[in-house]
Amino acid sequence: MEPNADNHGPTAQAAHPAPGACFGAITAPELYRNFMVHGFVMFPAGMVLCYVATIIDGALGIAPLAQPELRLAIGAAMVAIGGLWVWYVYGFLFLVGHGSPGTHVDGGPTDLVDTGPYTMIRHPSVLGKVLAVAGLGVAWGSPIFLQAFLPVLIAYSVVTNRLLQERFCDERFGPAYAIYRRRVPMLVPRPAGVLRWLKGQPALTQAERNAPRGHPPGIATEFLYYLGALAGLIGLAGGIAFWLN
Repeated sequence: MEPNADNHGPTAQAAHPAPGACFGAITAPELYRNFMVHGFVMFPAGMVLCYVATIIDGALGIAPLAQPELRLAIGAAMVAIGGLWVWYVYGFLFLVGHGSPGTHVDGGPTDLVDTGPYTMIRHPSVLGKVLAVAGLGVAWGSPIFLQAFLPVLIAYSVVTNRLLQERFCDERFGPAYAIYRRRVPMLVPRPAGVLRWLKGQPALTQAERNAPRGHPPGIATEFLYYLGALAGLIGLAGGIAFWLN
């Protein structure tokens, strides 16, 4: 997704903001509200799932991973790296797409972003989220979390991104997003996409992009779907743990 300058083409600075600018964008209310809402929801939810997973580990007689000091150090590093990556990607999307990643906050980006990490995969923030959540599982030392819960969370993310976020992108950007989706994979980079990022190239040609559009209305239901599915997953895991005990 990428903005157009004067409806003719993106400026180099607008299409490729420096990492410092991306991290600095967190001061914008639209961005930090989205970041903090997801952080306050996802981090406690991840901790609850990790706790439930350790209960299931104990009920099944599965030993925790490694020594506490080692797994805490590795897990903390994974959470930090994943969090920084999400911070950078969200800032990039905000600066280039002129809207926060959360449609429930301000309606989401108004310009299609197909540069930077978004020229490589369609949902680069998911990589950081998966790394951070896996880091929680490592820190707790739970094999069940890493082998059973984490794959379910990844599948949940793939489904919601495809059925919720991308559906809204189809409505917002029309044919340009359909071309972008065909050309750029969802989560697994291709060599061509990595090369485009290294060369600073967009995924779409100028002729394939649409002109910028106005902000669509906020889509509160998207976040409600996320919360509902996450609450259901926690309830299911808690039920399994209760049954095993």
